[in-house]
Amino acid sequence: MENKNIKVLIIEDNEADLRLMKEFLADASSRGRSFEVTGAGSLFLALKLLGTTDYDIIFSDLFLPDSSGLDTFTAVCSRTPDTPIVPLTGLEDEAVAMEAVRMGAQDYLVKKTVTGEILSRVIMYSMERKSIDASLRASEERYRTLIDALDDAIVVLDRELRIIMSNSAFKKAASAAGAGQVDIGRELTAAVSVLPPKSLKICGLAVSEGTIITFEEPCLWNGKQSFLEIKCIPVPDRGKAQRVVIVAKDITGRKQMEEFKDNFAPLVSHELRTPLTAILGGIEIVLEGGGGRLDEVEKKLLSIAYRDAQRLDRIISKILEMSRLEAGTSEFKKTRADVVKLADEAVALFSSQAKSRNIKLMGRYSADKIETLVDIDGITEVFTNLLSNALKFTEKGRIEIGVSEKADLIECYVKDSGIGISKENQPKLFSKFKQFGKPVTEEEKGTGLGLFIVKEILRRHNGTLSVSSEPGKGTTFTFTLPKWCEKKIPLSI
Repeated sequence: MENKNIKVLIIEDNEADLRLMKEFLADASSRGRSFEVTGAGSLFLALKLLGTTDYDIIFSDLFLPDSSGLDTFTAVCSRTPDTPIVPLTGLEDEAVAMEAVRMGAQDYLVKKTVTGEILSRVIMYSMERKSIDASLRASEERYRTLIDALDDAIVVLDRELRIIMSNSAFKKAASAAGAGQVDIGRELTAAVSVLPPKSLKICGLAVSEGTIITFEEPCLWNGKQSFLEIKCIPVPDRGKAQRVVIVAKDITGRKQMEEFKDNFAPLVSHELRTPLTAILGGIEIVLEGGGGRLDEVEKKLLSIAYRDAQRLDRIISKILEMSRLEAGTSEFKKTRADVVKLADEAVALFSSQAKSRNIKLMGRYSADKIETLVDIDGITEVFTNLLSNALKFTEKGRIEIGVSEKADLIECYVKDSGIGISKENQPKLFSKFKQFGKPVTEEEKGTGLGLFIVKEILRRHNGTLSVSSEPGKGTTFTFTLPKWCEKKIPLSI
């Protein structure tokens, strides 16, 4: 900025003051800064110059032969709103200059105190501040344009819940609700019919507590019965919320999809299970009772059909269990139970299968008995799912199940020497319908729901689940359960 030829307009009818300021700027120019100074003795002449020339900064006496006080500042500012203006004043009218600063002037100077150094510094600082102000306004305008283009309705309120700004989506919803114009300064109560009735109370709570509050509520929105997600975001200033931003998102489509998803899986599973039960029963009767009348090919085909029907039955069971867990309708009855015993029972369940494939299946426990509060069926499902997976992907070697006590939790693991899982696939393991790797035998192909169900069961127990694996070196699934502590009530003496 110092190397630029700075154009300065001084509006001053006192020739002595104008000459002195020109001398100050000429002296500053000789010391490295270059100023091109133009003088104007009246508002008329100044406005005429502003019509033909762009100036970098304007100094203006507020009391001129053809204009007086703030009218002078207003006239100059309206002609060139992007140019920094610094009023020149005497001690007796300093209050007028301060009012001009509140109206947008960059600074003001008392004529009797002006020196070359002060004048030069005010020029540089005023131009810099004006540049910063322009950048901030441009940035604000960009953000306003972006906010206005959003589908979500946004309204900003002050502490008294009066409207500061709103975007097009909010104005459209207000118009559709018959709330009229959403004017700045209007209280939210005047347009409260746009949002669910409890919005006002929750906004007040968000402001008083200084916390973000999100809630979902049905209401009439843009002429249709809809479901809204409303977020009240307090905006702090000096440690206290001075504004609150309300963001209203129409989530009707999402709610409909969730309802469809929740109803679809149980409905379809139920409709499939009834005929499937008949198919399984019929094939079983034929295989057991009519074996003598079937040749080997027919027996093989029926066995394949029976095995696939059993797999389909398992898939349906998993889908139903997944739906119950997601909906929160799966019953969990926590009782005091021995986790070591549950692990041992899972080992016993798979021991013959492991033995038939020459896989060593063993348990490793830090104590004979480790008790905590669990849903027995749920944790049994966790152990059986993890052991079943280990057997599916282990051709030879060993599988180990372990239970141990830590400081404030119980840690369990299932470790195998199978094919392992790559690092990029590990984060996807606990998603629905995800399967990685090929089972040892085709008959053991799963549903891709087992680990998702395990994760949900452990979440309901406030437990954790993690995996450690490397291709070709096996996999270890580790989960934790909170340790049960018996509360002892001291007896009063």
